[in-house]
Formats: sequence, C-alpha cells, structure tokens
Amino acid sequence: MRSFMRLCLGLLLAGPLLFAQTAKKAPAKSAAKELAEAPGRWVFGTIGVDRKPDGTAEHTALKGLALRLGEDGKHALAYDTELARVVGGWSGKFVTEMNLMSRGEYPSALGSVYFSTDDDLAGLAVGENATKLARRTGYGHLGAGHYRLANFQPKGDGVLTFAVPGSADRVSETPRVVDSNEAQVIVRALSADTATGVTVLLGRTKDTDRIGVRGPGRRDQMDGWEVYRIPAGKQQVEIAYAPVGAARPTGWPEEHGTLAFTDFSAKKVVTQGELSTKTGEPYVTDRIKLPDDNAWKAPMYVSGVDFFDDGRVAICTFHGDVWIGSGLDAKLEQVTWERFATGLYHPLGLKVVQGVIHVTCRDGLWKLLPGPGGQGSAQTYAVFNSDIQVTKSFHEFVFDLQTDSTGNFYFAKAGPVKKGGRGFDDICDQHGALVKVSPDGSTMSVVATGFRAPNGLGISPSGQLTSGDNEGTWTPVCRLNWIKQGGFYGVPPLAHRTTEPTDYDRPLCWMPKDVDNSSGGQVWVTSDQWGPWKGRLLHLSYGMCSLYGVLPQEVEFRGQPQMQGGLTRFNVNFDSGAMRARFNPKDGQLYVVGLRGWQTTAVKNGCLQRVRYTGEKVRTPVDLKVAQGRVEVRFGEPLDASVAKDPGSWNIEIWNYLWSAAYGSPDISTKVKPVQAAEVGKDGKPEFSKEQMTQTKHDLLKITRVELSADGRTAILHLNDLAPCMQMSLKYNLRSVDGVEVSGRIVNTVHALPAK
Repeated sequence: MRSFMRLCLGLLLAGPLLFAQTAKKAPAKSAAKELAEAPGRWVFGTIGVDRKPDGTAEHTALKGLALRLGEDGKHALAYDTELARVVGGWSGKFVTEMNLMSRGEYPSALGSVYFSTDDDLAGLAVGENATKLARRTGYGHLGAGHYRLANFQPKGDGVLTFAVPGSADRVSETPRVVDSNEAQVIVRALSADTATGVTVLLGRTKDTDRIGVRGPGRRDQMDGWEVYRIPAGKQQVEIAYAPVGAARPTGWPEEHGTLAFTDFSAKKVVTQGELSTKTGEPYVTDRIKLPDDNAWKAPMYVSGVDFFDDGRVAICTFHGDVWIGSGLDAKLEQVTWERFATGLYHPLGLKVVQGVIHVTCRDGLWKLLPGPGGQGSAQTYAVFNSDIQVTKSFHEFVFDLQTDSTGNFYFAKAGPVKKGGRGFDDICDQHGALVKVSPDGSTMSVVATGFRAPNGLGISPSGQLTSGDNEGTWTPVCRLNWIKQGGFYGVPPLAHRTTEPTDYDRPLCWMPKDVDNSSGGQVWVTSDQWGPWKGRLLHLSYGMCSLYGVLPQEVEFRGQPQMQGGLTRFNVNFDSGAMRARFNPKDGQLYVVGLRGWQTTAVKNGCLQRVRYTGEKVRTPVDLKVAQGRVEVRFGEPLDASVAKDPGSWNIEIWNYLWSAAYGSPDISTKVKPVQAAEVGKDGKPEFSKEQMTQTKHDLLKITRVELSADGRTAILHLNDLAPCMQMSLKYNLRSVDGVEVSGRIVNTVHALPAK
C-alpha cells in the first residue's frame, strides 16, 4: 500500500549498511591487502562534509565518492564526481550510516575535517589561465566543456580519472596518506594530460597555510579560493593537506611502485540450491542460496539480475555489490559465487551487454570492466552515462535496466516523494521519467513521464516497453503501463510540461491492493522451454512476492489504440519481494530476484529463485477478452462443461477509483459520481478519511448464461450490465475435463467494450 520508498526502512533494520562499517585495524597489512579485505573502503553516494551543530552536512556532493585512505582507514577524502571537485578530507571515522529511518539523511564525514570546499563549485577548470571556476545552478553536471568523472579504479586507495567529454584532456588523481612535518597529511597526486593546461581548486584561502604543492605550475587566488595552475602537456603535481593546527607540508615521501588492484575473486563462496518437491504443478520454484556467508559481511538484498551467454548469473544488491555465480545446473548442488564490484550507489538494475556488466545506479549508468582476460573482480568502474540528475531527496531511486534490439538502454527514475509518502520534494529534470540512453552512452532522452515509483520495467523482443507503478499521490492503486513515446502516466507534478495535464494515459490494468500493493518489473517469455507462455508478458509483485501472467487485449479508446486486460496468478511464491526476472539462455528457465523492505510479505532479506516448467498441464487462464455484454476467458486445458456452464461457478464485480492528489483511493461504485478527496491532512494536502477508505463499493454483475467453445477451453460469460470500469474482479471455481480443480481469480481493467 505504500510504495517502494518504504522498502528501505526494512533494509536498515535487517542488516548493517556496507558503507557504514569501520575498517579493521591491521597495520601489518599493505594498503592493497587491507583495501581488498575490509568492507566499505569506498562508497558512491550523496556525501556530506563539515557537520553542522544539528548533525547535518554543511557541504554536500549530490553524486559523491568517499574513499578511506591509509592502511588503517583512518583518513578519508570525498569527491563530487559531477563537478570534478574534492569536497573535503578528514581523519577519524569514515561516514555516518545513511539514516533510512528518517528517509532523508545521507552519509556524512565523521572525525576531524582537514578542509572542505563549497557546494556547486567546479574543482577543475579547462586551461592554465582560466578566469573562473564554474558554478552549477540547479542539478546535474556542468555540460559540455567541463570536467566530470570518467572512471574509478580500485587500486591503491583508489584512482579517479576526470575528463572533458569530446576532448583528449584528462586529469587522473590518486590520493594517499603520508607523514610530513611530524603530521599525517592527505596527498592528492594529479597526473594531467591537457592541451591548454588545467586550473585546480585547492581550497579556501583561509586554509592556504596548511596546503602544500609540488610540481610544475603556480599558486594563485581566484574569487576567494586558492587554486593551482598546471601548464599544458603531461604533468605530475601533488597537493598535500595538513590537519588543523599543523604547518604547511613542505616535503613528503613520493609514491613508489605499482599500485595493486583490489581483487575479491580469490574469496569464493560456494552454496547449494534447493529443488522444489512439489508435484503435479506446471511451474515450481527452486531456491538458489545466496552468498550470505561472505568474508565482507555484505548483505544480500538482491535488486537486479542477468546472465552471461555461458549461463553464469550476475546479480546486484541494494547495498552496492555485484556478484557473479556459476554452476546453475539442473541439480544446483554447487553454485560458486565471486564478488565482482562493490560500493555502488543503490544499484537497482543490471544488464549484461556483449559480456560486460552494466548497472543502473542512483548516480548514473555504469560499465564494470574486469582485468585482462576477463578474470578477477572489476578493475574499472567506467561512467557509461551520468546525465541523470540527483537531488538530496531520499526517494528518487533509479529503477531497472533493459535494452532493445538496437542496443539502447532504458531505466526509470522515481519521483522525489516526501517523508510520509504524500507529495514531492524539489523536482529535477528526470524525476518520474522513463529514459533512454544511446548504445554508446553518449546521449539520454526522455521516453515518457508522470511515474511515481516505477520499480521495474519490461521490454518485448520488438521493443514494446512496460512498467509498473506504486500507489500514492496521483496513483490510486498500483498500475501496469503499456508505454508509448511521449506518454504521461498519471502524476501531474512529474509531467515536465509547461501546464500540468488534467488527464492521463490509461494503464493496461489497475491492480487492487490484495493482488499487488507494490509492483516490481516485467519480463517477456522468450524461452522455448517454458510451456505455453512463450511470447507473453509476466508481471512481478514486490509486495505480494508473486508472479502474474498478463492477459492483454487491444481495443479502441477515444479514437486511439489502447491496451487493456488483466492478470492471472501463477501458483508460485518467492521468499522476498519479487523485483527483477530474466530467462537463463542455457536452461531456458525464469530466474527471479528480490529483497525485503516495507509493504511486502517477504520472509527473507533477498532471494534468487528459479521458476521451472515441469511439463505438467497448464490449466489456468491464458487469454481474456471483453465485448459488449460478454467476457471471454480461455484456459490452458478443456473444462468440465457441467461446471463451467453453471453461472454459480463464476463471480464478477466491478468498481472505479478516484484519480486525485490524495494518497491512494477508496473503491467506488461505477454507478455513482465519484467522491472527492477531503481536506483532512495536517499539511492541507488532499487526503481521504478513514471512513472513505473503508467504504468499499463494488458492483456485483449478474451472469445470465455461460457458453463453452467447441474445444472446451473458452468460457463465454453473458452479462446484461457490463460497463467500462477501472477494476474488474473475476473469480472462478471450475474443474477440468480430467477432474482437476481449477479455481482462481483474474483482475483486469475495461477501458472500452468493442462490438461482439
């Protein structure tokens, strides 16, 4: 009933956040060894530096990267990846936990801050003689002609490369901690390769006495800031920051030797799966045990899945990990897991493209590249596209990752839902939008708008996009959308139009809360080994841990083609909130992943389960059509005519919802004028009263007679008062010709009733 936003409180309660864990003391180990073994040595996220008395951060990187430095991890440096700026450095503890309980705080520096820079200020400027450091207004990067992060490499304490898109100019930065003048100082080693030089932000002028620089170039001041001007060509410059109270560093050790890459692959985790013991069912679920017992204590809240051509599986987790598993054979007796990447910013979508893992994170689309020969963990976290904007709002998750036949990528960004679920915080360009990224990652465009919290997408082999969305402001209940270019899907503040729309594009179907109270993604059946559902669409329910088959029907609505239809539930259950699914190219079976948070019947923090077709008969509905005065339901197997033709074996109710700024909607009779939302909210926002929400008004339809097709599979229900409705519930209690009970429920939407 509350959207995916609520998911995340459960994450805090159920397990420690990866980036909140402090490094273990191990002075005898090398930095590379420590980096490889300790969790949370780096974290991408919204990062704050310089805590105010109230505990909030003074300076914030909306797209940040925080690095632990040194063998003991007792120093840290934070970057703004959009603005190529060092936000600040400090010693002591790393960062605070993201306080999901309050749904608004983000990791911020703990300990003693050496220095910090200002929000929205660029850290690098093109040219040795740049006249200003650019400032951002609003959200997003600075656009063409400015530096931004190109990639991150987990070697040493971390290496960042900043680049100007469309230019050969590069600045790589390698931070470390060294002793100087009887104090430990943070050093930024810059390797610049530029045509016109680069101007580097050092810090505030008040900190100049604690900032040392060596290498070609000159110190200068600009607009109250200390800068360093590096000449053109290939140059090596080091910048050292001393703690408060210490003198300016005048000499410090040089870096020697090759920095070692972090490699997690040696610490494999082997698990054993569990095959279903169910009999007589066409579809059963096998469990693949996740690598919960791992050396890094990394939580397994699984948020994305895809496969390599050889059948290996790749999964990502909400806490920032990517894992690769092998051994998904028929018996699942030995599944071997390797940790491939970590520290990512809430990855909620994963796609393997030409053997390379891509993940959608809150700060953009990333390409994770292994070392030579494709062995070991990721050696380069490459920015594939960073055009998605980020604000401080807790709820603006970036959901799923799909590709079409020409290589375009698709994902969706949630609206910035306020604490409590009603209304929105500051809105940026892509809030509530489904976006498309070109195959080379160079451009991003908006496909459709008006989504609230679309936790999952689907795309057919022909390129048809679908999405779910979750109940809340302007979303009366969950909806399944059949997407069209330029479509608007219900939330006016997220329409990104000059004038807010007063109407919306209709979904394929609405879903009552007892069927789906929080939607996941969709998947098209592309496998020849998955029974009669080949070529059809499936829908996942995160809230109900369920799988549904979609029963679509194309009609004409207001003079335009419109998809309508409904859902029928598969007799399978998942251990966690079902969010993503893919078909394995090797065994042709469906693999589903999910996690546990708010508003879900999940019993485990995360899951990876295989929905396997057994070859048994599929007796459930496989098609649905409505027309004037009739409803046609086609089943997978012939029905017992004596039971199917009895009107008492069927039950049909219809009702409507109210599309409004209120959170959700009561069920409303189709025969009365809809009620209006009452102004009862404490903040003055429209809100239905408890009495309104509990006054369920369904219209029971009388079934006058039932016909059965010649092959016994299609039941034709005749009704006198069938009318368009936002919600229909069709229950049946039947028997197949071979004597097996066939009972269940279809929920669907009727936008139009075509002629018979």
